[in-house]
Amino acid sequence: MKRFKGMAALLMAVSVVLSGCAGVELPEDAEETEVAELPPARAQDDFFRFINEEDLANAEFGYGETATGGAFDSKLTEEQVKSIITEVAGGSGYEVGSEEYIIKKAYDLFYAYDFENSGVPAELDALFHEIDEISTIEEFLEMDARLDKDYFIANIFNIAADADYLSGGDTILVFEPYKGIMDADFESLDETYGPLNSLKNMGSLILQQMGHEEEEADEIGTSFGYIAMDIYNDTDMEVVKASMPYVYFSHLTPAEAKEILTNVDLDKYLKDMGINPAVIDRFGVYDKGQLAAINAIVTEENLEALKCWKMEALADEYKRFIVYGYDRLERYRNIDYKPKDELVLDEVMSSFMEQTDPLYVEQYYTQEMDDALISMCDDIREGYRVLISNADWLSQSARKGLLTKLDNIVYVTGANVVRTDPSVYRNIKGNDYFEFTLSYKRLKADRLLERLGKPGDPNEVGMQMQIFNACYDPSLNNINITVAIMNKPIFDLSQDYYTNLGGLGMVVAHEMGHAFDSNCILFDENGIYDPSWIDPADMDALLARNEKAEAYFENNFTVFGVYHVDGEQTLGENYADLGAMECITSLARTQADREKLFTNFAKLWCEKRADSALLNQLEYDEHSPAVIRVNAILSTVDAFYETYDVKEGDGMYIAPEDRISRWH
Repeated sequence: MKRFKGMAALLMAVSVVLSGCAGVELPEDAEETEVAELPPARAQDDFFRFINEEDLANAEFGYGETATGGAFDSKLTEEQVKSIITEVAGGSGYEVGSEEYIIKKAYDLFYAYDFENSGVPAELDALFHEIDEISTIEEFLEMDARLDKDYFIANIFNIAADADYLSGGDTILVFEPYKGIMDADFESLDETYGPLNSLKNMGSLILQQMGHEEEEADEIGTSFGYIAMDIYNDTDMEVVKASMPYVYFSHLTPAEAKEILTNVDLDKYLKDMGINPAVIDRFGVYDKGQLAAINAIVTEENLEALKCWKMEALADEYKRFIVYGYDRLERYRNIDYKPKDELVLDEVMSSFMEQTDPLYVEQYYTQEMDDALISMCDDIREGYRVLISNADWLSQSARKGLLTKLDNIVYVTGANVVRTDPSVYRNIKGNDYFEFTLSYKRLKADRLLERLGKPGDPNEVGMQMQIFNACYDPSLNNINITVAIMNKPIFDLSQDYYTNLGGLGMVVAHEMGHAFDSNCILFDENGIYDPSWIDPADMDALLARNEKAEAYFENNFTVFGVYHVDGEQTLGENYADLGAMECITSLARTQADREKLFTNFAKLWCEKRADSALLNQLEYDEHSPAVIRVNAILSTVDAFYETYDVKEGDGMYIAPEDRISRWH
């Protein structure tokens, strides 16, 4: 069994036993031993440590941190955006509805709002009492729809506008799967029913605030816990745990939806949500059994528990506006001792990203950056074209289909960001921060509903450009590449091409590789989920490679010398990494080029995690730990062996017959 010694933390013995992983139990009389200091790393033995050794040695965990030493400092983007907010807040005379107008208005109103002494907003207080006074299921359903439409409390059937995986990203109404009820996460309920107590306790306190006696409130809170348990018991946990849930996605006609939802007048319910049922020709659904279970609890018998659920959800959404006014909720007060000057910047940055994002792009993204990025993306596309064309283990028709999909991939960059038409928010109103944010959310929600029935647009920006990330969307067949990720060392216009190729190029190639990984390859060239688009013989060939790849990662790489990555769980991400590395190394012509590329690739994943965080990653994350993402990928790429003269006996060496490839 090969053991990579990536960071000092990986050498420490642990006594933690995780479900699904092998564990080490230390005897009670075991003596503590010192961890020996590692000699300097060699590229041939541990490339991750060879490149990142000094940075990892100097990385220190801050208070409460579980990861440190990352290549990119997220505080850089945060400081940039906050600087923009500060500048805008100091200005005046902005057009009503413009980005600057909303930022300044939000800044000023938040700064002026006294959360501790303003009391519960009258509109919210009246709403709580109105829910408490509901006497029939029909009234409850009307209120449930209203809470969704006007106060952004998810409706009980979890209907939301979302992408249709079976039609290339059209926006339709989807019955989203519950993965938990409030604080009761369903995965945690697999092991303990403890989280249900939090549902009962908070619900009881709210009911007491409404004037119910403690005993009655406790009883209703407990009944809320019971209906949460009923939903959990009828939930397909495979859907909850799925990293790629579209596998479970299917359609319901309106008639089929009504056959399941027998306890609600669905057409009226949709109208109460502000949706015209006549324009709905299909719904999306993930878990029909769960949906039926929700329908079963919508009865007069459960009315008090359902009301408790809605009041608790409302309290959770608007907690900071009510906890100081409702004395029963005193335990939920969370005082932030930051100065108001810092709190207001945090608030505007987190709640008004739609407004700060265009300003961020205008200030920190240039045409030169976009030209360099698009040129690199095109190079990577050509690299994949060669790899796919030469993959003679696939049929000619399969390669043709994959090449068409490759050609259809759209890049979404900072150049795609546009300002919102000021008319969208021209009617925004509010004399205080609560009223203003409520008005803002309502106008924003109206825009989302307008998308129903419209096709997905692969050129539309799918994530804020101030977020450090890049993402492939299989239903739109596009790659979003943010401005924030185009910072040093991932990308630097002053650096040479191959250094940037090993950084941002690897990220882009990884995302492009997702189009052909073990999961997203099931989407055709038009972004429609259709496993049948791959010929059965080609699918068999792909599945055979999947099995070998899973075994490669599970059998050759461990954490703490004991814990193995889950080959099946991480296969999609591992394949995206492997395909990306095969692609970008094919673009490097000389040893010097490859050295620059490999060096920045290893820097890209520089990171040190706390033991508990690392083990948690192995258990739940579809990504392999950073040290494995570097060493496992390079250990199976021939170009790495040639560049660093890796030989049998070296730590990075894998026998040729045990190496894997995505395309060769």
